[in-house]
Amino acid sequence: MNLATVQFDDSGPPRPEIVSAFMLLKNFKPIETIIDGLPVGRGAIVAITGPTGHAKTTVCTLLEVSLLKGLPFAGREVTQGSVLVLAGENPHDYTMHLAGQAQELGLYPAELARPDAELLVVPGTFAIDYELDYLSTKLKQLRANLVAVFVDTSAAFFNGTEENGNVEMRRHASMLRDLASLPGNPTVFVLCHPTKNAQRDNLLPRGGGAFLAEIDCNLTLWKEESGIVSLHWAGKIRGPSFDPVRFELAPVTLEGHVDCRGKPITSVVARYLPDDRAEQLHAKAIDDDDTMLIAMQRKPGGSVRDLATACGWTNGVGKPMHARADRKLKGLAALGLAEQDRKGTWRLTKNGKTEADRLR
Repeated sequence: MNLATVQFDDSGPPRPEIVSAFMLLKNFKPIETIIDGLPVGRGAIVAITGPTGHAKTTVCTLLEVSLLKGLPFAGREVTQGSVLVLAGENPHDYTMHLAGQAQELGLYPAELARPDAELLVVPGTFAIDYELDYLSTKLKQLRANLVAVFVDTSAAFFNGTEENGNVEMRRHASMLRDLASLPGNPTVFVLCHPTKNAQRDNLLPRGGGAFLAEIDCNLTLWKEESGIVSLHWAGKIRGPSFDPVRFELAPVTLEGHVDCRGKPITSVVARYLPDDRAEQLHAKAIDDDDTMLIAMQRKPGGSVRDLATACGWTNGVGKPMHARADRKLKGLAALGLAEQDRKGTWRLTKNGKTEADRLR
């Protein structure tokens, strides 16, 4: 049969294109990574997965401002450009983080809006698939050449009925990928909650294999008992692996802002921790573990306040630091060294007693 005489119906979807390997290689362009040393390519969709309270919004706010201003992120060079944030889960909380991070970096609000690059925010949720063309048109009018889009969070913009349904989550991930078609071919960062009972070594986004198959990389955030937050990856990565990147969280008092009672407003910011500093903090956390184990051995059945005093953890006026001791006890429980009985009294486990004996 002569293919030239065959008639094709071109009224349907576009026909698949056949190209030679020569042309494919000739037109090949390496993926542009927007953060040096991290597998974050322009036009990719990247999940950032972490449990609630493990600094997803805090670390991402630092990344957003770093991209906007062209500042190093965790000591790594970045591609500067405009950033769009879809603050769907909690716009007020995001604003607090942004105010704190801008203050931490010595930036005035006006410096977040410049002709060459601007930080743009959409507070609240909306149907991304329905409003995508509108967003694209408005961004073109603003001449915003986006380097990144942040979706905070995946769950806030999910319009299905079952977060673990393969069909719905594949469709949801495909919709999020469409955000990469906005002006500038931005990287799409999607903040995700992990699967139920996820631990540090299996922090996968909700949605199972269907969602994971549609994304390009799953970065993870995990806050250790020491307070150090580690950025790494799990489940999927396209590109070379990298060593964990660490941050510490620090409270900041927002200048020029007070609450309805005239009291200062506090936010939290992320600060990059070089390896040597991270090792120092980790060693300090281990020392505190040892101190608490010995205190529990010496004061079996002691209250949290008693144990704080036994550890020497008191404030400037001699009051025991209850919160610090409580965090440390919960950290020891996670390690299987301490436990609470039915009355809420803390005690050493068998392994905890062995470890305390070893220390003494």
